[in-house]
Amino acid sequence: MRRAADVAPATLAVTKPSTGTTSGAAALAAAGIAENEIRPEVLTPLAGRSPDCDRAIVARLAREPSPECAAALHTIAAAAETRGWKAVVKDVRRALYRFEQRGTEIPPAPAAAPRRARVPGTNPLEGYLSPVDGRGDRLVWLVRARPGAGLLVMTAVLNEPAGLRDVAVAEMPRKTLRRMTEDMRNKHHLRIIRVDGAYVDALLAQGFTRARAAGTPGTGEYPAYRARMTTEEPAPLAPPLLERIAPSKPEQETGAHVATLLGEPELMTWVVEPATLAPYLAELGEARDSPLVLSSSQQQDRVREVVTRAIREIFATDTATAYQRRLEEMAYYFHATGRPDAATAASASAAAIARTGSGEGVLLIETIMQQSVARLTAEEASRTKAEESGNLIVKPSALRTEQAPEHSPLPTRRR
Repeated sequence: MRRAADVAPATLAVTKPSTGTTSGAAALAAAGIAENEIRPEVLTPLAGRSPDCDRAIVARLAREPSPECAAALHTIAAAAETRGWKAVVKDVRRALYRFEQRGTEIPPAPAAAPRRARVPGTNPLEGYLSPVDGRGDRLVWLVRARPGAGLLVMTAVLNEPAGLRDVAVAEMPRKTLRRMTEDMRNKHHLRIIRVDGAYVDALLAQGFTRARAAGTPGTGEYPAYRARMTTEEPAPLAPPLLERIAPSKPEQETGAHVATLLGEPELMTWVVEPATLAPYLAELGEARDSPLVLSSSQQQDRVREVVTRAIREIFATDTATAYQRRLEEMAYYFHATGRPDAATAASASAAAIARTGSGEGVLLIETIMQQSVARLTAEEASRTKAEESGNLIVKPSALRTEQAPEHSPLPTRRR
């Protein structure tokens, strides 16, 4: 083995300390590890505590080019890969590359262990879910009983389709978890249901992957938090939970299904945001204020044309797929809370989106769009009326309103 004394001073710096290893070095010092300690048998058992700690260990091992250090680096990289700690893996690759440049014999990386498929329901983790709101957000809790007493609880906000929004972990007694669920229901009218922990774990893993790709802040600690909960590979997400317990074929979507769904309090916030509808409402406003006098049927045709185009453009493939996923999750939520009719309705609308690949032709999407446009149009009309109450200039639309009978601004499509 080549010793440091045999290496020219210019080659001593095999690798520079990794960015972010200050806290890792502090963690090693807190564990009683001397600053000049580089032995793999001492450092490797400390790996896996945090990304920064692992990077500090890699920096130490990189000081001594040897087959033993290379083998230890392979071990650390394999574990970091499963946790999603890309910076650690990158540091290891850089160190091994420089080992090779200096003629160090690098042992082959150990073969990756085969991924084990897990059967939902056999995982010791507990899962908890809230309903999905109109923005696609929901609360997600993952719980593991701690040896001795108490619970380890990971709390997160998941968005469909953006992924993980926020994540934290805390230790608490079981009664605190019960109080949290009771407070959500009594104070916020939000019912949290218990579900398969493996499924929730998979939801969080998928959400982290999406958030990392989008660069979402505040989620970088998720791999370290998850490592405290489990070292198992995430279970597959498909099929949705409802299909696992009620695998019957979804019904054809009907108007009755839509009425049932929109009658549920959890879907009160399922509306199209004003900012999203703004350009289409402006187009309707320009048509309403135009000096050209349109008949009632012509105005209805104009509204129908704009609404249809809004559905086609707003609920394109990605947004439609997000709504499909939200409805699949809500179908299980309704089932778990004893509302089989709402579960059937949500499943039917999700299947309708899956068939069309967009929002066009999906009754629920059309109804949500029509109601959103009607509500915002009414609000705008109310504001305009208040502003013009003292205005001596009368717009053409105001004259037509006085001269023509009122009509519904949003004709519904006959089925």
